[in-house]
Amino acid sequence: MQSPLEPPAAAELRVGRIDVAGNVFADSARVVRTFEVLPGTRFTEDAVRRGIRKLFALGVFEDAYVTRGQPHEGVIDLTIHVKERPRISRIEFSGNKRKDTADLEKKLRLHIGEPYSPTTVKTQIDTLLQYYRDDGFAQVRIDAVTDSVSRDNQVAVRFVIQEGEKVKITRVELVGDAAFPEKKLRKQMKTRPKGIFGGGDVKDENFDEDRDKLEAWYHNHGFHDMKVVGHELKPGDSVRHLTYVVRIEEGRRYRIGEIKWEGASVVPQAELMKNWKGKPGDWYDRSKVERAQGDAYADYAERGYLYLNVEPSETVRDSVIDVSFQVTEGHPSNIRLVNILGNKSTREKVIRREISIHEGDRFKRSALVRTRDDVNRLAIFEDVQMDFTPAESTDVDINLKVKEKQVGTASAGAGYTNEGGLTGFLELGHNNVMGNAQALQLHLERGSRTEDYFLSFTEPWFRDTPTLLGFSGFNSTRDRDLYTEKRAGGSGRIGRPLPWPDYSRGSLAYRLENVTLTGLSGTLGTVDSITLAGVHPGQAVLTSSLETNFIRNTSDNPFYPTRGTRLTLNDELAGGPFGGSVNFHKHRIDGRVYFRGLFKPLTTMLRARIGLLGEYPDQNLEVPRYERFRLGGGTTTDPVRGYDDYMIVPDKFIQSVFVRNDMVVTQNGSVSDTTYVPRYQKVRYPGGRYATTYTIEQQFPIVNPLHGVLFFDAGNTWDLGKEYRPFDLKIGAGLGFRLEIPLLGNIGFDYGYGFNRDDGPRAVGHFLIGNVNN
Repeated sequence: MQSPLEPPAAAELRVGRIDVAGNVFADSARVVRTFEVLPGTRFTEDAVRRGIRKLFALGVFEDAYVTRGQPHEGVIDLTIHVKERPRISRIEFSGNKRKDTADLEKKLRLHIGEPYSPTTVKTQIDTLLQYYRDDGFAQVRIDAVTDSVSRDNQVAVRFVIQEGEKVKITRVELVGDAAFPEKKLRKQMKTRPKGIFGGGDVKDENFDEDRDKLEAWYHNHGFHDMKVVGHELKPGDSVRHLTYVVRIEEGRRYRIGEIKWEGASVVPQAELMKNWKGKPGDWYDRSKVERAQGDAYADYAERGYLYLNVEPSETVRDSVIDVSFQVTEGHPSNIRLVNILGNKSTREKVIRREISIHEGDRFKRSALVRTRDDVNRLAIFEDVQMDFTPAESTDVDINLKVKEKQVGTASAGAGYTNEGGLTGFLELGHNNVMGNAQALQLHLERGSRTEDYFLSFTEPWFRDTPTLLGFSGFNSTRDRDLYTEKRAGGSGRIGRPLPWPDYSRGSLAYRLENVTLTGLSGTLGTVDSITLAGVHPGQAVLTSSLETNFIRNTSDNPFYPTRGTRLTLNDELAGGPFGGSVNFHKHRIDGRVYFRGLFKPLTTMLRARIGLLGEYPDQNLEVPRYERFRLGGGTTTDPVRGYDDYMIVPDKFIQSVFVRNDMVVTQNGSVSDTTYVPRYQKVRYPGGRYATTYTIEQQFPIVNPLHGVLFFDAGNTWDLGKEYRPFDLKIGAGLGFRLEIPLLGNIGFDYGYGFNRDDGPRAVGHFLIGNVNN
């Protein structure tokens, strides 16, 4: 018998008119459009079957089929018959006592007017069950009941809920463990019994994680065959308490036997053997097997081999497991294209000149890591990611994806710092001028204790060569603790990357400035400002100096590094052959190491700084006292947090000075008498010729872009070499916050406690604006 869809085989028919029957809510045009068999196309049964499957995929029909009319004039008319699913007229809940209906409705994915689907309703039940279980109702039961409505083809859905008691896990038992104390095993588990600080949650995902963690821990401690065979929740000592029982099979404990690498020819056997971090006779450790496997992939990736297989094979011999790594090497991969994605404002050449791997090169894993870090160090991108995709044959394309950040600053207003007090400021700056990674900064600031006018420009790649050129001009007046310092001048700088050591750069800078010092009026009436400053008050002192700078930076981020090192050597030679009114040489060494802390979010920084100041041997002039090292504060050149600015000087230079100009106005009847109350004030001046500081910091993210810092600072100064005691230090510790704000730049606040202050231990705060990394 011929199928109702099957036309006579003798002639090729075209589709004529298409009608839709049985639809009530569904639009006929939508049905025909979804069917995708158009009038005028060649009629085939396969096309009709595909169209019916597409109609079912809409989820609104219980049944759908097609009938055909009689062929006429080479065409055949079709009729699509559909039976619509009932529509949901209302959604109700019953049995819910602990949860409000309004809260349950927020968890609904079903909506009134939608077609009813048993599969969708089952998914909705699972969502509601999870909602109850996350809140401790582990025994909840939910069923869905449908009630027909008098109106055509509509149903009401009612969720019948049996909530049960809200329960907590109060006890955890492990059955089958014998090799390790149960207390140690429970520490590996996510599920914790209820205690003072929480715990006791009944969550299925926690149970799965418990299984994985327990098995991994056993497998890493010699028990190759251990497995969790099941878990159950049993009634506890009350209806609201449960006991969580985990059943395990430990199996036998094994030691490591022979380690072999087979099939490897590109990477030497000796190098592959170094990937095994252990020795024969140790307890079997699956994590070491996986680590060696991963390190082998990295060794091959360094040589360009991406399409290979390293498969560990384990052989059990009595109580020993031999591990053989089977290596299938494949062919090396070259770079076909390097694609740069995501840059909108930054010119592509700025990124490409930082790339260490190019088209046609053999793939090299370390070159990818180096490229990512070098691009990151430009400090103009929020995120830098690198991956590769297959190209022709075994070649690959490199995709460098960047996410630009707001690097410009344009702000005006009022601010406060420990050094400058309350100020008004205008700041315009950009680290990516015209997309060329050029840096331009204009800073205008004026307040009660400071005036600062500064302009600088830096070109990192002059004429498309890695030559850095920069200049700056400045005019600043600042109230120090004992005198007012005015500096006016400018500088020029040139720098280049160095061929050795890697990641290093050297630069030369020439600075010419006038320094004028004056005593603060009405501050130290009995102290000669000439003694304080070391120069005649109000006299401009010309400083002409050459500065050499060496920096080696392998850190992975300019603001929040997580690994790497940074070493800076700075030498300033003033006077002598360069002229000027003063003669001195000044040297600074600053070394930092960044690494992951004990806990994953923490980054540890260890930092040491050493300073040395001296005069030339053939000169009788003393070095300017204002150039000496005075430590303290959080924003000074040599910060030690927990201490006031410039507070730490050699002990022999801390003097109690008689001050006679504190006025007190007393009222005597109708006459005001002005008297001077004498007192003593500590003067800490001048500083030392030698300085050393140490810092330990723990930096961690809080909520993007807010970061926290725990710090420990220690430092001191000494006047003479024979007085130098590198571990006789003033100690401070505390916490702080860091924030990078678009258009404002980097700001921070540190609150440190000074343990060895000469005025008694106490805590002080330090505001930081601009370069918070000092």
